[in-house]
Amino acid sequence: MIHLRTYSEYSLLYSAARASELGSFAFRQGMEALGVVDRFQLFGLPAVARALEDQQVRPLLGMTVRIAPTLEERDRRRALLQISEVSVLAQSDEGYRQLMRLASSASLDPLDLKRISEQTLFENTRGLLCLTGDREGPVEVALSQNEEQRALRSLSALIEAFGRDAVYIEMARSGQVDERERGERLQALARKIGLPIVGTSPVRHMTPPDIRLLDVLAGVEQGITLTEAAALRPRGASFHFRSREEMETLFADCPAALATTVEVADRCRAMIPSQSFAMPRYALPERMTEAQALEKLAYDRLTRRVTQPTDVYTERLRYELAVIERMGFSGYFLIVWDFMRFARRQGITTGPGRGSAAGSLVSYVLSITDVDPIVHDLLFERFLNPERVSWPDIDIDFETERRHEVVSYVAMTYGLDHVAHIGTLGTFASRAAVRDVARVLGVAAGSLQPLLDALPSIPGTTLAGALREDAALAQRVARDPTMQRVVQFALGIEGLPRHTSIHAAGVVISPRPLTDLVPLMAGADEVRVTQYAMEDVEALGLLKMDFLGLKTLTLCDRTIRYIRDVRGESVHVEALTLNEATIELLSQGDTDGCFQLESPGVKHVLREMKPRNLEDLIAVISLYRPGPMEQIPAFLRARSGTVAPRYEVPELEPILRSTFGILVYQEQIMQIASRLAGFSLGEADVLRRAVSKKKRDVLDEWRGRFLEGCASRGVIALHAERVYDLIVRFADYGFNRSHAAAYALLAVRTAALKANYRPEFMSALMNEQMARPDKLAHYASACRRAGIAVLPPDINLSGEECRPERTLSGAVAIRLSLEAIKYVGNAAVRHLLELREAGAFLSVRDLLLRSDSRVLTRRVTESLVQAGALDSLGGRNAMLYAVKQWFDERELPSSRGKTRLTKNASESALSLFDDDVREALRDNPAEAAVGKVVANDPVTLELPEQCDAWERELIGFVVSRDPFSELIMLRETARLPDLARAKERAKKEPTDVVARLLHVRQTKTRRGEPMAFLQVEDESDRAEVVLFPSLFRTLREEPTSGRLCFLQMRTDARSSGLVAMRFSYTPPEGVGVSVSSPPVALTQVVDARATSAKRLWLRIDQELDHSVESLRALREILVRYPGDVPVILSYSSGQNRLLESVRVDLSKALARELLTLLSKNAIRVTDE
Repeated sequence: MIHLRTYSEYSLLYSAARASELGSFAFRQGMEALGVVDRFQLFGLPAVARALEDQQVRPLLGMTVRIAPTLEERDRRRALLQISEVSVLAQSDEGYRQLMRLASSASLDPLDLKRISEQTLFENTRGLLCLTGDREGPVEVALSQNEEQRALRSLSALIEAFGRDAVYIEMARSGQVDERERGERLQALARKIGLPIVGTSPVRHMTPPDIRLLDVLAGVEQGITLTEAAALRPRGASFHFRSREEMETLFADCPAALATTVEVADRCRAMIPSQSFAMPRYALPERMTEAQALEKLAYDRLTRRVTQPTDVYTERLRYELAVIERMGFSGYFLIVWDFMRFARRQGITTGPGRGSAAGSLVSYVLSITDVDPIVHDLLFERFLNPERVSWPDIDIDFETERRHEVVSYVAMTYGLDHVAHIGTLGTFASRAAVRDVARVLGVAAGSLQPLLDALPSIPGTTLAGALREDAALAQRVARDPTMQRVVQFALGIEGLPRHTSIHAAGVVISPRPLTDLVPLMAGADEVRVTQYAMEDVEALGLLKMDFLGLKTLTLCDRTIRYIRDVRGESVHVEALTLNEATIELLSQGDTDGCFQLESPGVKHVLREMKPRNLEDLIAVISLYRPGPMEQIPAFLRARSGTVAPRYEVPELEPILRSTFGILVYQEQIMQIASRLAGFSLGEADVLRRAVSKKKRDVLDEWRGRFLEGCASRGVIALHAERVYDLIVRFADYGFNRSHAAAYALLAVRTAALKANYRPEFMSALMNEQMARPDKLAHYASACRRAGIAVLPPDINLSGEECRPERTLSGAVAIRLSLEAIKYVGNAAVRHLLELREAGAFLSVRDLLLRSDSRVLTRRVTESLVQAGALDSLGGRNAMLYAVKQWFDERELPSSRGKTRLTKNASESALSLFDDDVREALRDNPAEAAVGKVVANDPVTLELPEQCDAWERELIGFVVSRDPFSELIMLRETARLPDLARAKERAKKEPTDVVARLLHVRQTKTRRGEPMAFLQVEDESDRAEVVLFPSLFRTLREEPTSGRLCFLQMRTDARSSGLVAMRFSYTPPEGVGVSVSSPPVALTQVVDARATSAKRLWLRIDQELDHSVESLRALREILVRYPGDVPVILSYSSGQNRLLESVRVDLSKALARELLTLLSKNAIRVTDE
């Protein structure tokens, strides 16, 4: 007996039967084969086949197809006449090809229902066996409706299409109560039409208890609860992997049906083809071979890339071309050269190369890469090894937004049916599994937060591994029944495929229509997608290329565009080099935004090294990784001349001289094997790959060969032993020098742009991080430190991008994008830009009247106002009140009277501006648009602190003013480091710092003791600092968001997080500064010249607020005493308004007049 209806995990959200378990179960049951009929596609067929073959079980290649007759077929009353499902199994290679065509047709269904027409099925039956299906099959559907004649017609149609000997009436059983009765009807039908019956039991999970996993998967797919999913499951059914004995019991009334399964298995001998290289043909002139075309192209372009090529170049080029021709890859290089040429002609920025391809001179002269392998001593054999035949691997970087143009060009050049993206499958990762199970079980996500927090966000982390490594977490789960249940189900679905996706880079190009070689599915554009994953496509021998989208190239392209727009200069990325400004920037570690050089550790190495050339950067990129990182101090000491380089044996000096005796690159291992043991560079590359696997028998074999080679060249035996041990020790850590050289070149280009065109570079960089307010704030602070103004978003000046702009002084500043504002999406910004084409917005009323409230919603409009984007049109609180009135009135129930009332009320709300301001807006709209005329109401002006809070929430940082001026003054007075440097120092010793409290999260330990997590910031960085109970309980004042504080902190050795050792609002002992001063009464001020007062606070009670006469009188008093002190109105509602148009001179006369309107307690003066 053999199972013929097995659904693996690749029947997405339908089966929990893992491929690895299917093989072992079948082997233990003595099944020599297993029929795999995943639903409607073939995503996992190669993976399942491998898993079965690993267990000596022969895979029977098949799938379940869903048939949906077209309207035309229904009109012609074709035999099947209804939506139904059958299973097909491949008998031969031709049958396998038919499977792929059917899977492709189903996955290209325009309604995405994975259906095919009857005609499609009947046209692709050669080499296939047909099982008539379970309860969803045309035969059982007809019989269940008591339409035996329709069942017979369906069978006749299948016989006509597949052939009588290729159709089996399927008797599918899963333990449901009516199966005996159904079986009898099927047997009667089989006798009547003369077809054999085959017995199946659908396999969708491995053991009976696992059936609950099917309920979970159904809940995830349909968005229902576990109880609802279980109710939909057929009563009494189980879809587990039944044993031979269970199957014999299940089919006791029809044992012949099980015997037929062996007959079917014997007939199905199709196999997935093994690798055979399939190279697409590049179009060539007549009578010219690909090798000839490549040779001509390479020599023609040699003198373009190398001004005066020496014999070294011509000999290397001749050698590479000969190897490429011998290996049959000339066409490959022509294909890559062609689409790279297309990209350059279209102005699409490409990378300088990546991976070992940078070691090829042919790649360099064809402008596929930009690294000269002769100058940088790179090895061709690391890229294309004549001793080991495999596809060349040229990965190409394109700017992210235009990558699709190159893929489309390739598809149009070679044919849409010859080119496809490579598919991939998203799986249930540990956190996703927990969240999905919680939703299905109806468990509140908050109750599982401790579990989610404990799961590392590292790819490959498993729930089982986390529970195994974290004893406290495991105990917590064991104590909580709800969490235990969630974990139990999450473990069951973790790692199962969840959805289809597209590989980020992989594209396959074929000389034949791809449907003959691999099943396809629809993609996001005209280019289709393989159902097989990357490794399966490669195993078939298809040409796979990686078209990678690299944001750094978008950054470069955008920077160059800004340079052209602002300065009128044409900059070409290939021409950017290490000039003095760039070297200085690298030496300072000022490398935010520079490719591969952004991490704090790399910045530290750069400051220590002070790189002088590209070779230094190649070393930095290669060394700054786990393993080699330990060698960085020795490398720097030797490079600076502090100590002499140390060589393991003298014979290594010529090879390791450039890296001061340290083995850094994989190519150095190859050079050692070549020069000391006489290996060819191809053999040396095979050695490098072999020893990195650390298999004892392989290591011993190569040790013998290496020592023998060294002996033949006169190397001392002891030295040879030591060198081989060195190779083995560092084989895992050696870095690909060609890859590092290409990356270093891109690092230089980004550094050069930043060093020489900083405002344009930082504008482009901020666009890349628009969705990350923390990064945006960090880069804005960096701009301010560099003297570059960051201007707030403006409704009349900002667009979709952060852009550099010339100020009146001639300096280049950065104007923030409207999209930098939270809740203001691209649709709203595009709408505003369209409206702006008809003229600038003159007021908030103008904006509201012209815009579509379905796009510019209340939330969007409020965000624009609060973020300061409308500051050129008025005061924020006044405009917020107007916006509130506008939307409140339009949300009232519709009626004629209310409509009139709404209009009148909105007119009133929008007329909060003074008459003279409205007149100015009308008479000089252009001036108003750029903020020269500001409408400020004396009653409802906002405080800077309120604006700061809004901007922090909506943009991520304060942009309308410098929020750190007071902090910087305190820090400089106290002679403390900024936060970025303090974080570095804290790794070595407790360090004092002054910072602003961004956010305070108080919590309690398991013992109930209070503690807090503080988010702090200054202009250099942000950090989270933990206040443990021992310090928290000693505080006189609790931490409060928005205040400046002094911290002493250190890095915790166990968690690597920052821990507070001291917290206060007063500075460390001996520093004569304070964070704030208490307010004093105005009546205490004797003379304005003798006081430090900077702000006058006036509390406006409700009675005064509603008296227009009193407010006018107050304004007249303030205007009579002009001076330099700002005035702030504080309302009983808690709202504060700064009167930007009014400043006063503090005097006794002013005090006397104010006391005629306000009480003594309503008047206060504070230091700024």
